[in-house]
Amino acid sequence: MRHGVKNKKLGVNAEHKRAILRALATSIIEKGMEADQNKRYVRTTLHKAKLARGVVDRLITYAKKGDLSARREAARFVTSPKVLQDLFNTIGPRYANRNGGYTRVLKLGPNRAGDAAEMALIGLVEDEIVAKSKKAAEPAKSDAVSMVEGESKSAE
Repeated sequence: MRHGVKNKKLGVNAEHKRAILRALATSIIEKGMEADQNKRYVRTTLHKAKLARGVVDRLITYAKKGDLSARREAARFVTSPKVLQDLFNTIGPRYANRNGGYTRVLKLGPNRAGDAAEMALIGLVEDEIVAKSKKAAEPAKSDAVSMVEGESKSAE
């Protein structure tokens, strides 16, 4: 039984697993800076994506803090200095108003041909899209409220 077992092993030792997650987290952050929407996701196995989600979320939380201690903690895990700079200068401020859930895992349809592993795409969530949809929804609600209030005033 798996009582008390919290993490996946990925079939490798601890050092290899850490190296896999470091490389995957660096790739996710690097791809999150892409201008093209179709290139913002990294294709990997579902289990690796689920493990990397927690790592990337923790790194973005460090970037939101922005102090020297947080930068050093993130530098322990991010493999590229350029990606680390982008993380603290652009990605951290982008998610300043968000309280977690910075990544999205999308399952892909058919399993991988060689070993039938479930595949997934993992990438950063776009806050601009959420902000636009909320702004678009708010005027519609206010118009509906004003129309209802207008009808009640005309009824009086």
